Amino acid sequence: EFVGQAGTVFEVGKSILGLIENNWEFPKGIDENVNNLKRKGDRLNGQKEGIESRIKSKLRPRKKISKEVVLYFEDVNRMNGEIPILVSKVSTRSFFSRGFLVNDVRKMGEELDELLEKGRFSDDLLVDDLSWIGQVLPTPSFVVDAIELVKNKIIRYLRNDGVQKIGVYGMAGVGKTTVVKLVNNELLKSVSNFDIIVWVTVSREFSVIELQKKIAEAMNVVITVDEDEILRAGMLYEILTEKGRFVLFLDGVWEGFSLEKVGIPEFSGGKLVLTAQSKDVCRQMDCHVIKMERLPEKDAWQLFLDNVGHNLMNFTDLLPIARCIVERCAGLPLVIVTVACTMRGERSLPIWRNALVELKSNILVWVKNEVYSQLRFTYDRLKDPGIQKCFLACASYCEDLGILKGQLIMDWIEKGLIDEMGSKEVMLDKGQAILRTLVENCLLEEVGNERVRMHDLTIDMAKLIIQEL
Repeated sequence: EFVGQAGTVFEVGKSILGLIENNWEFPKGIDENVNNLKRKGDRLNGQKEGIESRIKSKLRPRKKISKEVVLYFEDVNRMNGEIPILVSKVSTRSFFSRGFLVNDVRKMGEELDELLEKGRFSDDLLVDDLSWIGQVLPTPSFVVDAIELVKNKIIRYLRNDGVQKIGVYGMAGVGKTTVVKLVNNELLKSVSNFDIIVWVTVSREFSVIELQKKIAEAMNVVITVDEDEILRAGMLYEILTEKGRFVLFLDGVWEGFSLEKVGIPEFSGGKLVLTAQSKDVCRQMDCHVIKMERLPEKDAWQLFLDNVGHNLMNFTDLLPIARCIVERCAGLPLVIVTVACTMRGERSLPIWRNALVELKSNILVWVKNEVYSQLRFTYDRLKDPGIQKCFLACASYCEDLGILKGQLIMDWIEKGLIDEMGSKEVMLDKGQAILRTLVENCLLEEVGNERVRMHDLTIDMAKLIIQEL
């Protein structure tokens, strides 16, 4: 029995000696090695910070951090957790116990060396993000201050968590589409809080199914061909919600509609930006409303020069006529650019004089395709023949300072354009409602002091319509 017990003790002792032999080393210099670990850890974190700075300077939408770099960051973070633990163990163990940690210190030093070598990335920090949704859109090379101010205002709204919907309205050719395209591109070229940017041009004849289809196509997804609007709305809602924070641009909205029926989430962190020619549409959509005003004289002249060519300033005989032409364009960027491009390179004084005469006669001759169809569509959408007649009657007024609102309504009543409605007060109220409709559809514009006026372009359109009648 004694021999058996001794044999067991011997075997246990032999195992312990083997364990010590395989795992224990004389801990000479372990403190210095631990200090080296800490220094390598500091170097590793400095290297990581440098890589993060390079990524921050280069990271743009459509790009993401490469998988190799992501794994490197994970390894660095892991080492930042393991180094203090090992250092603490070494500092609290006895001399003998430290011998079991020598190998751990050595291995961690080797791993830190490998990570420092791995972190010598060249320019392959970023790769294309194939899941990104968004498209850069063509915009003018020169942007005047007035447009830039509106762009910055929209971006501020987008960064405000309290604003979900933004409506930009103004008359045809005033630059609504241009400014929201600039916002779209700004979001795409800079790091923002949004996961996807979606641009959709809305059809004039509104259709829920058509809009659902366009939004889905812009996100490169397919929803059912089923004609059931509710099912399609549910699918689109689910897709947009899964995509995360989005900005949906709807350009050219002509009537209000239910976001729920289309399938656009309202309170999921997404944002809606729409353009319309009618303030009433923006109000129906419960938007924060931004009105696109006509360009001030300085910006209009700068935009004209940028498109006609700055060497025009060398031809002093043409400058007075050019300024009159810009004044006739009345602050509408689309008209200014169209006319300027037509006159680019032209140095003949008679040709410039003739252009001014034509513009004074009817500016729509120059921009009929670009602007007339939009203005005419706005007129047609008034639908009420009575309102249309009141609008056309405004074309006979030539006051630059505008028409007194009260006088204009009285003229409508006296001309029989407002139906008899029992009392003069009721008819005056009807006149105010008609006036508001024309102003909010940008067919008349407020000029202050209880006056309104027609834009020259709108007058020309009204005259063409009267000729057709």
